[in-house]
Amino acid sequence: MNEYPKNYPRNGFHICHGCGNMAPHHTQENVSDNGWAFDINSFGYYAGFTDPIGDPEQIVRLCHDCVLKFLETFPLLGVLIGNGCHSQYGPADTPCCRYAWKAEWIGPTAITSYASDDGTEWVAR
Repeated sequence: MNEYPKNYPRNGFHICHGCGNMAPHHTQENVSDNGWAFDINSFGYYAGFTDPIGDPEQIVRLCHDCVLKFLETFPLLGVLIGNGCHSQYGPADTPCCRYAWKAEWIGPTAITSYASDDGTEWVAR
């Protein structure tokens, strides 16, 4: 059985820059669980949509649900990322989304399961 780490939850929450909700972060203090964090200024360039040349780093943090909304809006990006790109913590009967994977230990062997293409069930591969 998959168990939460002994110090879970370790770090707490921060505000998602997409929806404004509190997003948990348990394994890394400055980024949400299964979310995205990126420097918004790294998207800009001279004569681009934004031109942040020389601007200091400005980190944007998105929660898991906002990443899913982003990928629904831009489905080809989801194809590039592919399924099985983030782990799901703790015991779970169903995946949180089609991009999740989990590992369960049975004795000394780890069984890795991935979310089905529609994200409704676990599939061992």
